[in-house]
Amino acid sequence: MALNQNKMGKRKTTLAPQTKKNAVVKSFRGDFEELVGEDTYQTWINMLKELVPHGRTHRLAVVVAGMLYYTALQNRIEGNAVSDIFDEIDGMDYDDTESELMVVVERLFNDAKVKWKRTNSKGQGYSIAEESIREYFAWGDMPWE
Repeated sequence: MALNQNKMGKRKTTLAPQTKKNAVVKSFRGDFEELVGEDTYQTWINMLKELVPHGRTHRLAVVVAGMLYYTALQNRIEGNAVSDIFDEIDGMDYDDTESELMVVVERLFNDAKVKWKRTNSKGQGYSIAEESIREYFAWGDMPWE
C-alpha cells in the first residue's frame, strides 16, 4: 500500500498490484485453520508472537517444523489449499518443495505479525522460515543410527 498526494494535496491510498503469491498467502488462513483446527492454529500464532521476537533461529526452526509435521499428519481436505500443498510435496525432497512450503510458513509468520527474515552480526541475511523447512525435512533423521 502506498500513500500518494493528489493535485489538491490530499492523501489517497493506492494498493500495490497483487502478485499471485500474495493472493495465495492471503487465502491460506482459513484453509490452515480448517486443516489443523482453529484452536490449534490460534495457539501457534500466539506462540510465534511471543517466541519469535527474542528467540534463537535454531530453536524457533524446530518449533515451526513441528507445526508443519503436525499439519502433514492431518487428514486431507479436498479443495483445501494447505492440504493440497502437503499432498503435492508428499515423497518429494527439500530442493523440490521449498517454494511450496515457504508460502505455508510465511502464512504462519504473517498471521503472527512477526518477521522471519533476519541479519546476523556480519550483515548476512538468513530466514527462520527456510531453516524451519529444512528442519521439517530432517524431522526423522537420526545420523547416529
